[in-house]
Amino acid sequence: MQFTELNLNFQKPVMLWLILLTIMVFLIIVIGGLTRLTDSGLSMVDWQPLLGTIPPLNQNQWLRVFNDYQLTPEFIYVNKNMTLEEFKYIFWWEWFHRFFARLIGVVFLIPFLYFFLKKYLNIFFYKRFTIIFILGLIQGFVGWWMVKSGLQNNPYVSAYRLTFHLSNAIIIYSLLLWTSIEYYNLKSKRFLYFKSKKFLILISILLVFITILSGGFMAGSHAGQSFNTYPLMNGKIIPDDIYLKELGMLNLFENTVTINFNHRWIATLTFIYTFSLFTYLFIKEFIQLHKVIICLVLSTLSLQFFLGVMTLVSNVAIQYASLHQTNSVLLLSILLFAYFKSTIKEI
Repeated sequence: MQFTELNLNFQKPVMLWLILLTIMVFLIIVIGGLTRLTDSGLSMVDWQPLLGTIPPLNQNQWLRVFNDYQLTPEFIYVNKNMTLEEFKYIFWWEWFHRFFARLIGVVFLIPFLYFFLKKYLNIFFYKRFTIIFILGLIQGFVGWWMVKSGLQNNPYVSAYRLTFHLSNAIIIYSLLLWTSIEYYNLKSKRFLYFKSKKFLILISILLVFITILSGGFMAGSHAGQSFNTYPLMNGKIIPDDIYLKELGMLNLFENTVTINFNHRWIATLTFIYTFSLFTYLFIKEFIQLHKVIICLVLSTLSLQFFLGVMTLVSNVAIQYASLHQTNSVLLLSILLFAYFKSTIKEI
């Protein structure tokens, strides 16, 4: 594959800005996962893009937001015995989640305007950052759209909306990481390229992304708590009730048995394919890639599989579930880096 020179002078402040943004989006994915795992996402019942930055500052304000929460389905059906102090715990998780998301917006816009005025960037980056900015706006609206689904009749957020929120965050993160790599090398390349052996690495990237999406449905439906053994589900490879006639194709997204089955076996397929590919690359080098990168992929992949099994058998213990999600993004990151580097050294 041929690279395209970006015809741009490298500016260290731009590089630091890209790295900071990439790290912050990585962190917001981790924070979002913990917000979900602590069941904190429905604690703030309104969406105020500006005023919502200010948390309750006195007892009366705390009582007011707690009273608002007490009117929600989650409190009525799930947390009816919750005290104010217990409410503060989940409130702070969701507040910090939203605050950090707003902070990312500030860190994006102000330096971007400065670099625009200084003419540090070119049309290539303006187009890329326009896409990222639009996706960021969508992410904010989708976040509230997701929360709103759990504030009406159902005390749980929509698994569809949660998965969309997660997938959009992963896409934003991947774009920022890819842009950072391109800027550091001052070279660009077409991401989807099928006329090369390195397409085999792209398959791994796509499999990891699909696995993460299936994990979104696991989290949104609490399917991970339905079967806590691996590889068997209730003593069977293919469990009972994997297909409910009344759901039809919706079994894939609404039947917790099917969701659990799909996630574990998509993850297993991803592990087998990626482990086999990079082990073969380590031995044969038909795509020339630094062996340190190959070892990083293999170790992170193996850790991911282990964390996935531990998340299942522990009945989705928060420490394993959070590490499982965090490591999935790290795995995706290393694969993206490997994909880029393989195009430089491919033989």
